[in-house]
Amino acid sequence: MGAWGTGPFDNDGALDSLGELDGDRETARLLTLAIREILDEDGYLEAPEMSGAVAVACLIGARVIGTESDPAATRWLENNPFEPSAELRDLARATLDRATRPDDNELYELWEDSGSLDEWLATLAPYRRALA
Repeated sequence: MGAWGTGPFDNDGALDSLGELDGDRETARLLTLAIREILDEDGYLEAPEMSGAVAVACLIGARVIGTESDPAATRWLENNPFEPSAELRDLARATLDRATRPDDNELYELWEDSGSLDEWLATLAPYRRALA
């Protein structure tokens, strides 16, 4: 059984994305590419891909906030320094906007079907505020 929780770093898609991006010296470039890949997709997005994009967007938000309570994100941010440029913050905000749009991606629908949509949206709220 895979990892699943309402936090942006509490599922397999998110953890896979963190692992793929870990340890590279061009962190900001890789974060940009990961987000653009999702934003450039015109069609319906599956949950693992959207989960990974949400995690990346939340990492950028966490960098802006300056703190993060999730151990995996904290460790990742400590090991992967980057500057959250205005462009990167805009891309992250657009990613969270897409993730929270009904009928556009499986992740939203799974949270809605589970009855935990409001809880999931609440976990994203601090990151969305940081990116505003």
